[in-house]
Amino acid sequence: MAPDIPRDGAPPAVPPDVEGQQWAIQRRLGEIFGKLGEKLAELTGRVDVEVKVETSFADIAGLVEAKSLVRSFVTALTDPELYRKWGITPPKGMLIYGPPGTGKTLLARALAREAGAVLYHLKLGTLTSKFGPNTGELLQEVLGLAREQGKGVVLLDQADALALEHLLPPAQAREAGTRIVAALCEKLDTIDGFSRLVVIAATSRTDAVDPSLVAPGRLDHLVEVPLPDAAAQEQIIALARARAERNAGRPLVGEIDFRLLLPPMGGMSGGEIRDILRRALEEKVHAAGQGQEAGLVTTQDLLRQVDVYRRIRAVVEKIRYGQYL
Repeated sequence: MAPDIPRDGAPPAVPPDVEGQQWAIQRRLGEIFGKLGEKLAELTGRVDVEVKVETSFADIAGLVEAKSLVRSFVTALTDPELYRKWGITPPKGMLIYGPPGTGKTLLARALAREAGAVLYHLKLGTLTSKFGPNTGELLQEVLGLAREQGKGVVLLDQADALALEHLLPPAQAREAGTRIVAALCEKLDTIDGFSRLVVIAATSRTDAVDPSLVAPGRLDHLVEVPLPDAAAQEQIIALARARAERNAGRPLVGEIDFRLLLPPMGGMSGGEIRDILRRALEEKVHAAGQGQEAGLVTTQDLLRQVDVYRRIRAVVEKIRYGQYL
């Protein structure tokens, strides 16, 4: 029996071969890394490709303005010809900036899911540590691959790492970092605005990002991702709780008194707040493993973990600034 044909005469939609496309992209990445003398398997955790992304905008608490700005790029990926009707070309990308753990990566993932695009997640902190000044060539190759594969979101995570301050003395870092950025900008300038490709640079250090990256026609849309306010904090806990309880198939958390919990969490990122709940659940796991009656997570359990987390963060800061070295 012949498949139904839509009334507009277009052929029926064919579900994409997710596994086949994933395999094809991985094979091409292997060829790219092979040219640079590296094996793809050795770069696990540096470049991740997802043909089918699971994270949605509904999974991100708060960030109303940031979600709206990022979501506006869906049209550039799904219907770029609409821009032509208004006499302009689609935007090529954006810079997402804000403190660590505030949801920058989640926003890029949600954009890829909503647009049905492939996500290319390049972790520049580890990539530059591997390739150093040759990172520019790799970025050009990956952007070329992404453009060939159709709808794509390329996330340049830790964009400040392109400055190479973590690898080289200041003078050498400036010279080598400038060459990497120049190579990246050269590739961005050759990307057709109608190619259904969006490039996102994410950073927690805008001071280390080369201004040429955000010049007009490049990553010229700026999206701030601030620390969550009280309402967003409550949403973050609710979403994390729902996810954990869905995975467990049962209630895990009792009634929470947010009047007590929210004030001491002030200044915490979404990632830190999610970790507070994880630590409280981990404490229940330890109790159950010792044969104790664990019970549900309470407000007091969460408050105790907030206090523990703040003490840990204070120690980490001292290590960072060499006070314990």
